[in-house]
This record gives sequence, structure tokens and C-alpha cells, in this order.
Amino acid sequence: MENYSLINFLNRIIYLEEKFNNLLIESKNFTKKNKEDFSHFKNNLINNIIIELLPINDSMEMFAKTFFTKNKEEIEILILIFKMLKKFNTKFEIKQISKIGVLFNPEIHEAIGVVQNSILKKGTINSILQTGYIRRESLLRPALVIVNN
Repeated sequence: MENYSLINFLNRIIYLEEKFNNLLIESKNFTKKNKEDFSHFKNNLINNIIIELLPINDSMEMFAKTFFTKNKEEIEILILIFKMLKKFNTKFEIKQISKIGVLFNPEIHEAIGVVQNSILKKGTINSILQTGYIRRESLLRPALVIVNN
């Protein structure tokens, strides 16, 4: 009778050990999935915040194009602001879509006009009306462009 009890006891230990191992595997999978979900949520949140900040960047660029002063301090402040924007873009892996003369790519460009220019190839970007932005692999905003026809 004792052998039978001992065998049952050992079988029960083996069964519980298997259950425990399965539980460990499931918890690792659950943790991995949660990390992936959190990472995805965090990236979406950061992208949404950056999208809200893009008009500030646009305004600063427009201001810099029309800004004229001989005051050295004002120029230094403007340079400092652009250095801070560049540092921000580098930290968050934000890249501008702002090249002229490249082929139109509907995945990152939005054509809002067409012009004739004999210097550029057909289908290339003639001018950029609004800079686009990419963060990592996500398009934050397409570049608004004029395409050569």
C-alpha cells in the first residue's frame, strides 16, 4: 500500500512540476506581449505629441526666413532655438522630408500642384510648401510638394 501511495505522490509531483513549468512559460509570453503592447502604446503617444509640436517648428522656420536683424544677441537666440530643435529631432529620431529634386513618393509626399520645369526630370519634386516628418518608420506628416511634369 505504501508503494502505491509513494508512486501516486511522485506522479503528483511530476504533474505539478509540469504545470509549474507551463505557467512559467505562459508568464514569460504574457510579459513579452505586455512589453510589446506598452512599447507600441508609448511610440504612438510620442508620435502624437510630436505631431502637435510640428506647427511650432514650422512657425520657427518661417520666422527665420523672414527675420532680419543686425542685433547679435537676437541672432544667437535664434541659433540656440534651432540647435534645441535639432537636438530634439535627433533624440526622438525625427527626420525631415524636405529634399527638392528627388522623385515623388506618394508614401511620404502629398502633391498639391504640378509645374513644368525643363531642368528637372518628370516626376521629381520642384518645391516643398510644407516640410514632412518621419519618426523611425512612422510617417508623422507628409511633405506638401509641387511636382515637375
